[in-house]
Amino acid sequence: MKNITLYLFLVITSLVMFSCDNNKTYYEQLTNDKAIYSRVSDLNKPIATIRKEEKGKLINEGLDKLKYEYTIGNTDRYIITYLFDEKGCYEIAFDGYFEKELDAQNVVDGVKTEMNATPFGNPEESNSLYRWRNPDKSVWVELDYKDTSRGILVITIQANE
Repeated sequence: MKNITLYLFLVITSLVMFSCDNNKTYYEQLTNDKAIYSRVSDLNKPIATIRKEEKGKLINEGLDKLKYEYTIGNTDRYIITYLFDEKGCYEIAFDGYFEKELDAQNVVDGVKTEMNATPFGNPEESNSLYRWRNPDKSVWVELDYKDTSRGILVITIQANE
Protein backbone atom coordinates (compact mmCIF):
# COMPACT_ATOMS: atom_id res chain seq x y z
CA MET A 1 0.00 0.00 0.00
CA LYS A 2 2.87 2.35 0.83
CA ASN A 3 4.41 1.79 -2.64
CA ILE A 4 1.11 2.59 -4.37
CA THR A 5 0.70 5.80 -2.36
CA LEU A 6 4.25 6.87 -3.20
CA TYR A 7 3.72 6.03 -6.87
CA LEU A 8 0.46 8.02 -7.01
CA PHE A 9 2.14 10.96 -5.29
CA LEU A 10 4.96 10.96 -7.86
CA VAL A 11 2.54 10.71 -10.80
CA ILE A 12 0.33 13.53 -9.50
CA THR A 13 3.36 15.74 -8.75
CA SER A 14 4.72 15.16 -12.24
CA LEU A 15 1.38 16.01 -13.84
CA VAL A 16 1.06 19.19 -11.81
CA MET A 17 4.57 20.29 -12.74
CA PHE A 18 3.99 19.50 -16.42
CA SER A 19 0.66 21.27 -16.56
CA CYS A 20 2.07 24.34 -14.80
CA ASP A 21 4.74 24.67 -17.47
CA ASN A 22 2.11 24.45 -20.20
CA ASN A 23 0.22 27.34 -18.58
CA LYS A 24 3.21 29.60 -19.12
CA THR A 25 3.47 31.61 -22.30
CA TYR A 26 6.16 30.69 -24.82
CA TYR A 27 8.14 33.76 -23.81
CA GLU A 28 7.97 32.72 -20.13
CA GLN A 29 9.10 29.19 -21.01
CA LEU A 30 11.96 30.58 -23.09
CA THR A 31 13.16 32.85 -20.29
CA ASN A 32 13.09 29.94 -17.85
CA ASP A 33 16.00 28.56 -19.89
CA LYS A 34 17.78 31.91 -20.36
CA ALA A 35 16.51 35.37 -21.23
CA ILE A 36 17.69 36.96 -24.46
CA TYR A 37 19.37 39.90 -22.74
CA SER A 38 21.32 37.59 -20.42
CA ARG A 39 22.74 35.83 -23.49
CA VAL A 40 24.56 39.09 -24.35
CA SER A 41 26.92 38.28 -21.47
CA ASP A 42 27.93 35.10 -23.36
CA LEU A 43 29.72 37.20 -25.99
CA ASN A 44 33.51 36.82 -25.84
CA LYS A 45 33.31 33.68 -23.70
CA PRO A 46 35.46 30.76 -24.89
CA ILE A 47 33.84 27.70 -26.41
CA ALA A 48 34.69 25.53 -23.37
CA THR A 49 32.83 27.89 -21.04
CA ILE A 50 29.71 27.98 -23.23
CA ARG A 51 29.78 24.19 -23.57
CA LYS A 52 29.89 23.91 -19.77
CA GLU A 53 27.18 26.51 -19.06
CA GLU A 54 24.62 25.85 -21.80
CA LYS A 55 21.68 23.68 -20.74
CA GLY A 56 20.11 22.75 -24.09
CA LYS A 57 20.57 19.52 -26.04
CA LEU A 58 23.82 19.76 -28.03
CA ILE A 59 22.91 18.90 -31.64
CA ASN A 60 25.97 20.14 -33.57
CA GLU A 61 29.53 20.94 -32.58
CA GLY A 62 32.58 22.12 -34.46
CA LEU A 63 35.83 23.96 -33.80
CA ASP A 64 34.07 27.31 -34.11
CA LYS A 65 30.39 26.47 -33.48
CA LEU A 66 28.04 25.01 -30.88
CA LYS A 67 24.36 24.41 -31.62
CA TYR A 68 21.76 23.58 -28.96
CA GLU A 69 18.10 22.66 -29.25
CA TYR A 70 15.33 23.38 -26.76
CA THR A 71 11.76 22.14 -26.86
CA ILE A 72 9.03 24.56 -26.00
CA GLY A 73 5.36 23.76 -25.57
CA ASN A 74 4.47 20.25 -26.68
CA THR A 75 5.75 20.23 -30.26
CA ASP A 76 7.75 23.39 -30.91
CA ARG A 77 11.42 24.18 -30.59
CA TYR A 78 14.12 26.77 -30.81
CA ILE A 79 17.79 26.48 -31.62
CA ILE A 80 20.64 28.51 -30.13
CA THR A 81 23.84 28.65 -32.21
CA TYR A 82 27.10 30.10 -30.91
CA LEU A 83 29.87 31.12 -33.33
CA PHE A 84 33.46 31.57 -32.16
CA ASP A 85 36.75 33.05 -33.30
CA GLU A 86 40.09 33.35 -31.50
CA LYS A 87 38.64 36.00 -29.15
CA GLY A 88 35.66 33.86 -28.10
CA CYS A 89 31.96 33.95 -28.94
CA TYR A 90 31.17 36.73 -31.39
CA GLU A 91 27.64 35.79 -32.45
CA ILE A 92 24.63 34.05 -30.93
CA ALA A 93 21.67 33.10 -33.10
CA PHE A 94 18.20 32.16 -31.88
CA ASP A 95 15.98 30.40 -34.44
CA GLY A 96 12.43 29.78 -33.25
CA TYR A 97 10.08 27.33 -34.99
CA PHE A 98 6.53 27.48 -33.69
CA GLU A 99 3.37 25.86 -34.97
CA LYS A 100 1.17 28.85 -34.14
CA GLU A 101 1.66 32.47 -35.14
CA LEU A 102 0.30 33.50 -31.74
CA ASP A 103 3.16 31.71 -29.95
CA ALA A 104 5.79 33.30 -32.20
CA GLN A 105 4.20 36.72 -31.68
CA ASN A 106 4.21 36.16 -27.92
CA VAL A 107 7.99 35.64 -28.04
CA VAL A 108 8.45 38.72 -30.26
CA ASP A 109 6.43 40.87 -27.84
CA GLY A 110 8.24 39.46 -24.80
CA VAL A 111 11.70 39.99 -26.27
CA LYS A 112 10.80 43.52 -27.33
CA THR A 113 9.58 44.38 -23.82
CA GLU A 114 12.63 42.71 -22.25
CA MET A 115 15.14 44.51 -24.48
CA ASN A 116 13.43 47.91 -24.15
CA ALA A 117 13.93 47.66 -20.37
CA THR A 118 17.71 47.15 -20.71
CA PRO A 119 20.46 49.73 -21.26
CA PHE A 120 19.98 49.03 -24.99
CA GLY A 121 16.74 51.06 -24.82
CA ASN A 122 14.23 51.30 -27.64
CA PRO A 123 15.00 49.68 -30.99
CA GLU A 124 15.35 51.03 -34.47
CA GLU A 125 12.70 49.39 -36.64
CA SER A 126 12.64 48.78 -40.37
CA ASN A 127 11.55 45.99 -42.73
CA SER A 128 10.11 43.75 -39.97
CA LEU A 129 13.36 44.02 -38.02
CA TYR A 130 14.01 45.48 -34.58
CA ARG A 131 17.62 46.43 -33.83
CA TRP A 132 18.95 47.40 -30.43
CA ARG A 133 22.47 48.71 -29.79
CA ASN A 134 24.19 49.06 -26.45
CA PRO A 135 25.25 52.61 -25.45
CA ASP A 136 28.82 52.30 -26.81
CA LYS A 137 27.51 50.56 -29.97
CA SER A 138 29.84 47.56 -29.45
CA VAL A 139 26.98 45.02 -29.32
CA TRP A 140 23.72 44.78 -31.20
CA VAL A 141 20.67 42.57 -30.98
CA GLU A 142 18.36 42.04 -33.96
CA LEU A 143 14.90 40.53 -33.90
CA ASP A 144 13.66 39.52 -37.35
CA TYR A 145 9.90 39.03 -37.17
CA LYS A 146 8.95 39.06 -40.88
CA ASP A 147 8.00 35.35 -40.84
CA THR A 148 6.10 35.40 -37.55
CA SER A 149 2.91 34.60 -39.46
CA ARG A 150 4.57 31.29 -40.38
CA GLY A 151 5.69 30.70 -36.76
CA ILE A 152 9.34 31.57 -37.44
CA LEU A 153 11.47 34.22 -35.80
CA VAL A 154 15.18 34.89 -35.73
CA ILE A 155 17.19 36.77 -33.11
CA THR A 156 20.86 37.59 -33.58
CA ILE A 157 23.18 38.87 -30.85
CA GLN A 158 26.52 40.08 -32.19
CA ALA A 159 29.61 41.90 -31.02
CA ASN A 160 30.90 44.45 -33.49
CA GLU A 161 34.31 43.56 -34.78
